[in-house]
Amino acid sequence: MRWEYLVPRDFKRAVEEHGLCIVPTGSLERHGEHLPFGCDMIITHTIACRAAEIEPAVVFPPYFMMQVHEAACFTGTVNFPQAFAIEALSLLLKSIASNGFKKILIVNGHGGNRHMLDYFAMSRLDEPTDYILYYTNIGEGLTSEERARINSLWETDVMGHACEMETSLFMACCPGKAKLEYAPQNTVEPLRRFKHLWEHGVHNALWWYADYPENVVGNASYASEEKGKVVLDIYVAALARAIKAVKEDKEAPRLQAEFTHRMKNKGTGE
Repeated sequence: MRWEYLVPRDFKRAVEEHGLCIVPTGSLERHGEHLPFGCDMIITHTIACRAAEIEPAVVFPPYFMMQVHEAACFTGTVNFPQAFAIEALSLLLKSIASNGFKKILIVNGHGGNRHMLDYFAMSRLDEPTDYILYYTNIGEGLTSEERARINSLWETDVMGHACEMETSLFMACCPGKAKLEYAPQNTVEPLRRFKHLWEHGVHNALWWYADYPENVVGNASYASEEKGKVVLDIYVAALARAIKAVKEDKEAPRLQAEFTHRMKNKGTGE
């Protein structure tokens, strides 16, 4: 059920019957010359909508006001200051919860958002909320058989961003919008320009740019819609299982109530 397509009566029924809202997150950023800027959020929204047909939930419109600092130097990238991005997401979830949802599941499709979501979710513990937040990334929760099926599809070994896999998946989600004729014909491998630092366990914010200065990994010229459809079906099934687990979960609400109580009474001995 897509939030934007529901009328008030059906929306109210969906909240009462399912109680879960899915927020698909992505980015607006460069994916080489061959994929649209909205690749991540289009893929995530497509997977979320199809999974919600299997395991009913309300799907929020695709959300891109996250972080993409690592690609902020590229045309087409829309990035936000960190404090604003955190506050905007917090306010969004509060607004979703004010409509009656007790559980919210963020489904992420942009690799750079993983770091933000880890911090964001942990920081929610600082103040009580009237909803329970869960988050996952597309492609998580796969069985060993599903992972093996996906791995058997590829003709290239280097994956990561705008590669054979992501390009195939996008082609299945949005037929006709990829431009393979613009894709690199040679495999793009990491430049490892920070190898001298990594050897000593030293990190730097430019690690991604140091390896991939064009924001492209692998070789998308081997991508196909047929390969993407296989991955899409598997990802949808995995997310549907995750949605079911979240809907049935009773432990996170119990522990959140316990944690909140202890926070309020810290130092009182209760």
